[in-house]
Amino acid sequence: MDIQRIDGYTDPRFSREVLYQHGAFLVDGAPWSFRIISDHEAVVEAERISGEALAEAVADFRFYTEHITRFYDTAGRLLMELPPVARREVEIGCLQPSQFSVDREKCEAVGHFIRSAADVVIPTMTLADGTLCTLDGHTRLYEALRRGVRTAMVFDSSQPDELRAVTAEFVREARRRGIYHIQDMALYSPEEQSEKWHDWCDAFFAARQEAE
Repeated sequence: MDIQRIDGYTDPRFSREVLYQHGAFLVDGAPWSFRIISDHEAVVEAERISGEALAEAVADFRFYTEHITRFYDTAGRLLMELPPVARREVEIGCLQPSQFSVDREKCEAVGHFIRSAADVVIPTMTLADGTLCTLDGHTRLYEALRRGVRTAMVFDSSQPDELRAVTAEFVREARRRGIYHIQDMALYSPEEQSEKWHDWCDAFFAARQEAE
């Protein structure tokens, strides 16, 4: 099954709300929407929802939103329920980024739904030195600070050890650049972000693959 996440904000097949939440997917070419309606629930909209397709689409969606554990169809019927994910509130200022910069356009997009800590739910891992590190959600955290939100809800991610090892390497590079807090990250245009962050990531993984 081919599943693709839509990263842009202007795809006419999806509502702007779903695009802002990064809940737009193509499943074998067919549009699937995941609209987050609470800190643990989402509504799934697709022309046809089979059990196999739902399981795979939910797995891809939860790679970025592991805290969402209840899924409904548009009529309100429960489609899938997973074990709840425990979370706790922390100061954003105590979180170590694993990214160097954020995209100005994406900040504006996520800003449409950030009102309080409950709107900023972030997967984290604890580094060897005891620091709490973010695995995802840097844009939401950065924009939350700009909007005066000082805390976020975090949970311990269950991502595999390989991803955690890569994240630790990203953190080492971030610290080498003097990035220890969310507010230390640079704010770039989409073009600058592509050049300075995405290109760096591509080069990092290419070098890692060559070394294996």
